[in-house]
Amino acid sequence: MEVIDSQVHANQRGIDQSIAIMNAVGVDAAVIDVWPPARRQLPNGVYRFDYAFAEEAVARFPARFAYIARFDPNDPQVDELVGELRQAPGRLCIRIASGFDIKVLREGRGGHQAILQAAARHGVPVMIYPGGEHAPVLEYVRRFDSVAFIIDHCGMGVERAKLPEQLESTIDQLIAYAKYPNVAVKWGHAPRLSRQPFPYPDLIGQLLRVIDAFDVKRLMWASDYTVTTDHHTYAESLFCLRCTERLSQSDKEWLLGKTAREILRWPKTA
Repeated sequence: MEVIDSQVHANQRGIDQSIAIMNAVGVDAAVIDVWPPARRQLPNGVYRFDYAFAEEAVARFPARFAYIARFDPNDPQVDELVGELRQAPGRLCIRIASGFDIKVLREGRGGHQAILQAAARHGVPVMIYPGGEHAPVLEYVRRFDSVAFIIDHCGMGVERAKLPEQLESTIDQLIAYAKYPNVAVKWGHAPRLSRQPFPYPDLIGQLLRVIDAFDVKRLMWASDYTVTTDHHTYAESLFCLRCTERLSQSDKEWLLGKTAREILRWPKTA
């Protein structure tokens, strides 16, 4: 069974250490999100993002790494840049509404419209972190119904201390997206929602609800392990899924790898 981690901030560990960590837990490939982003400001005030770390990782280990791109919502050349996105080796998709541009989402003024129009025009998947701001994300999903959206971190809010109290309500909000066929889910940070220790049986019960609502072919696992060490380990994030008897072998294959390959259109590299 191939295992793909659909979000890692590998730049926080370095390329060689990231490979060693992935090997240790049995992860075959990973999608890099460079965080904090490397960016520069142009004379017109617009930010452009650089991917030197991810480009080196893909060049050295093309079968093990791919990466995501970010864009300034105010960039007048965003359509051209999105059109060129997948021409770069290993560059798969866009990530928005995280960090620098989450304020744009919270203001609810459609600030990502140019990015999403370009994503629709050029067929580029979009990972999006609602941070609890579901109304504007749902509006994006409805308006841009040809864009393949991936909801980050199970759609959970940003106040981590309260997450175990919100297990069922978080999943209820997530399931509201299931009726939109252009939406998939990144099952990342999920152990934060559990009120029980590893292997998080209450969380697995909620995962079964999500699979019933979306179909497992619209779910992809992510660890985001460099920023979850305050709560759970990389191995716990993975093995609560790999070792449970409540998921079929087919479910595990899709959740842990095949969905990411299909939705991100990331073919295997020899």
